[in-house]
Amino acid sequence: MDNKLIKRYHLQNFLHSIILLAGMLILLGVIGWLVAGFLGILWSLASGLIFLIIASGISSQLILFLYGARPVLNNQLSLLNDIVDWLAVQSHLKQTPRLYYIPSRAMLAFSVGIQKDPAIAVSDGMLSALNSREILAVLAHEISHIHNKDLWVMVVADAISRITSVMALTGYIMVLFYLPFSIFQQQQIPWLLLILLMIAPNLSALMQLALSRTREFNADLQAVKLTSDPHGLISALSKIEHYQTQGFKQILLPGLRLPQPSLLRTHPLTEERIQRLLTMAQHRQHPFFNQQQMPPHRLPRSRRSPRIRINGLWH
Repeated sequence: MDNKLIKRYHLQNFLHSIILLAGMLILLGVIGWLVAGFLGILWSLASGLIFLIIASGISSQLILFLYGARPVLNNQLSLLNDIVDWLAVQSHLKQTPRLYYIPSRAMLAFSVGIQKDPAIAVSDGMLSALNSREILAVLAHEISHIHNKDLWVMVVADAISRITSVMALTGYIMVLFYLPFSIFQQQQIPWLLLILLMIAPNLSALMQLALSRTREFNADLQAVKLTSDPHGLISALSKIEHYQTQGFKQILLPGLRLPQPSLLRTHPLTEERIQRLLTMAQHRQHPFFNQQQMPPHRLPRSRRSPRIRINGLWH
């Protein structure tokens, strides 16, 4: 493994994250200043702090409940529990994430909670499609999100983006109310201010999406450091991409996989992630495994086809 290359990628991702967060904060400060001067900046910061407290207080159990996730017992998926325990030790996490199972054929794996209450959920579709080497890579990626505090970073970014939108809307309404008076008094209409207030929420949202993509790259990098097996993650990403874009789903439900511009994605393009991983690849399998296929799990197999649920989530 090329340690110099890994350090360079880490530094690039760190600087990119700092620049994007700083850009979002500066944009929020500018909008607050335009709306109410120094008080606007203070009000923006106070609102953001309140939002952070509320968002941090939302239990990970609520998110898991919305996905229909069930806790996994040690005697049900012993290999997965062993993998999570090992990765938590390797990552020096203070608390080992709890493992949850989603009874759905959708390809899903995600982490929730912020250090104090971490959990990882894996779907039936993911367990059925991937072998043990690929599952290790996917779980290492999710453990990396927890280790890197990506969930907290994205909560901060979401708070900044939402407050920016509220402040921009407030300023826009104020300017619209002022327009009749400015026209009556033959004053110049502040077109530049109007344009800035209109585009500010979109700029903040684009920076938030870019930050999300950067954190995904960083989680890939951390996962490779943990497993010393870039090819495991490459194989997992390739399979996930294949299953998400295959055959009848594309024909019967074409709207679900419409191509998006890169700027509007929360995750980088799979091809781009694989290309970065290939620069770190080495042809050996991690000694954690002496088998390729996941053993049959004892949880009931899911018969549910992926669809949009009443809560708006796809699983």
